[in-house]
Amino acid sequence: MTIPQLPCSGRMYDLAKLFVGSWKEYTVSDEGEILGGSLQSGLELDGCVFSQRFTSADGSFSFMSFGYVEPDTGQWYETYVFNNGRAASYRWREEGADIITDRVGGNPKDLRRLRITFVSKDVYNVKEERSLDGGNTWELVELSRTRRDP
Repeated sequence: MTIPQLPCSGRMYDLAKLFVGSWKEYTVSDEGEILGGSLQSGLELDGCVFSQRFTSADGSFSFMSFGYVEPDTGQWYETYVFNNGRAASYRWREEGADIITDRVGGNPKDLRRLRITFVSKDVYNVKEERSLDGGNTWELVELSRTRRDP
């Protein structure tokens, strides 16, 4: 007897499971790490929706995001809504061991993406990158380190 596969399972869904949990996010500089805020990430609706909630350390900035795997691309499509009323969407893809989230839409002359690298199951780095030449070269805007909150 074959056990049917759940509708929201497989490689791409397993990728999102790496982010599930309570986290502290730090901005990394030459002087060290500065606490940026707290992040809660989880899977909802039987694993079909990935959600995040972030609040900055001083409480002045927050966002909520939700994502789902697009049937046409097989990639996560995640939309962030910020407490300033703005919104941005990103599409996930794998590049080697990294996860890249490319900004959808926005200014084509100022491309943005996040490069996520797992250091361990409890720590990942996020490099905010931008390209002013159509994606030929990328420069680092900011580095953050996200640590699982014990």
